Amino acid sequence: MIQEQPTFFSRIKSIFLQQEIAEPANRSELVKLLRSAHWRQILDADSLTMLEGTIQFSEMHARDIMIPRIQMVVVPREADLATIFPLVIESAHSRFPVIDEDRSEVVGVLLAKDLLVHSRQDETLRVEEIMRAARFIPESKRLNVLLNEFRANRNHMAIVVDEYGVAAGLVTIEDVLEQIVGEIEDEHDLEDESYIFRRSDRV
Repeated sequence: MIQEQPTFFSRIKSIFLQQEIAEPANRSELVKLLRSAHWRQILDADSLTMLEGTIQFSEMHARDIMIPRIQMVVVPREADLATIFPLVIESAHSRFPVIDEDRSEVVGVLLAKDLLVHSRQDETLRVEEIMRAARFIPESKRLNVLLNEFRANRNHMAIVVDEYGVAAGLVTIEDVLEQIVGEIEDEHDLEDESYIFRRSDRV
């Protein structure tokens, strides 16, 4: 008879059912308890990372993880589609804040998929003609609330504004999720092409 492996939740339950462990009184003690469970091999490293991230998650704000304004890859509202192609291709992002006169004035969001569709029709169109409305959130927005809003509104990016309503940075749904599950790498995060190899002398 094959013995079933304990599920993730059954392992969590076993941590709290052990008589010798006192019930944690605060978040700090709970983290210590989870780390002890990892040391005793009740939890693996990935599970520990996710649980610690979840515990800290609700205490974090948009300002804690946002991409600062100076690092945002932006496109001008007056630019035509043909002009911004090199920037879009080089950055490989799927969404771009659209600015007016400078980075502090975000007036919309350009989706790469919209750019591809409309550029085939007319590359002389200006960005402002196809941009979508931007979502603005305060720096103090809690990440757990923001994640729920992302899911409810099907948004993937929000512009973070300071107390004066000026764009301070941006945050994406990926940035939020990484606080729970750790860094999410995609094909654009690879620093080299070591995964490409020659199969034969003729290929």
